[in-house]
Amino acid sequence: MRVLIVVTPISSHLLPLVPLAWALAGAGHEVICAGEPGAVEVARAAGLHTVDIEAEPLPADAPPPAPARRTGGAPAAAWEPDWEALAVRWRFRVGRVIDGYLRFAREWRPHLVLSDPVEFCGTIVAGALGVPSVVHRWGTDVLTTLARGPARAALRSVCERVGTPGGLLPDPDLLLDPCPPLLRHPRAAPARPVRFVPYNGPGSYPVRGPMASPERRTICVSFSSRTIDKSGTATLAAAARAFDGLEGVRGVFTLSRARAEELAPLPGNVQVIEPTPLSQLLTRCTALIHHGGSGTGLTALRHGLPQLVLAPPLPSLGVYAERIEACGAGRSLDPGEQLDPEAIRTALREVLDDRSYRAAAGRVRDEMAAMPAPSEVVAELEELAGARPAPSRAAAPRAA
Repeated sequence: MRVLIVVTPISSHLLPLVPLAWALAGAGHEVICAGEPGAVEVARAAGLHTVDIEAEPLPADAPPPAPARRTGGAPAAAWEPDWEALAVRWRFRVGRVIDGYLRFAREWRPHLVLSDPVEFCGTIVAGALGVPSVVHRWGTDVLTTLARGPARAALRSVCERVGTPGGLLPDPDLLLDPCPPLLRHPRAAPARPVRFVPYNGPGSYPVRGPMASPERRTICVSFSSRTIDKSGTATLAAAARAFDGLEGVRGVFTLSRARAEELAPLPGNVQVIEPTPLSQLLTRCTALIHHGGSGTGLTALRHGLPQLVLAPPLPSLGVYAERIEACGAGRSLDPGEQLDPEAIRTALREVLDDRSYRAAAGRVRDEMAAMPAPSEVVAELEELAGARPAPSRAAAPRAA
């Protein structure tokens, strides 16, 4: 079986798919990740075969797409993106790369296309070639369910041009969901569960990392580099000051050396280390403070760790913050409170001292362990791909 992986050039969208890609390769299948530089760089680091897809050059007079923006003043978990602005961005990006994806797919002739929920090129390529499409969620998510209608309307002209069935954005033949039931959003579309297996990128085991003990609890503080680049380090600096006066507690911040200087001065019980694979570091920790990324949060829940979420005002991160509170495995603070060290300190004390948070995180951990491993899903993908023949070179439609 030949499996084509198509993901956006955002590393956090590929990371949850890597264990399934390994499972497919381990079962003897050919796996190639096709994408733009951001995606293929991460895929190569994970040991996957890759192919670069070059975007069509922009016309000299093309204006940049408008950034998506929030549509109201409600808390982050309660509002949705500006779908009209996103539609412009989707058309802009998909229109520049879809022909490159199709050229490679018609040459390589995959039996199955695996993609993340907002890389619509994956389902478009599968629809144009007549092969099954599998979409793999990244974790706690509802926005991609809500996005199907706006995306279908936005990409109608692209789909008509490349010849998808009915000229429409196809729905996936299978939707895989690594989100444990207790954390799942009630409006998320039904999906086939698959166990979340942490892959946080390559790195060394933190030999000199912190050790948790009953006398000294270690709290990991980790924000994605993308979040820091977009939002800065002000929230991290407030979180560092929140450790001042916390007895028997140690904060370990994962942050590049260049950014670490922006947190100074640090309390004596705060340490900054270079970014390291969280799946290794968190085995030594008591709790986690993070930005609301599903990969980061689910990695901690796999170890049964309660969490404090300081999510910036972005819908996808706000959804995680909402769900971690709803299942009782953590707390979250609204953006307006995140620059207040005292508010962070109070919330962290609650997460550490109220045993119900750790108990709830343990229940989520047990749910995750009971979900089918990626290796158990391979047989279902084989059956799905075998239901339809791969397109022959002669039968494949030519690119528009």
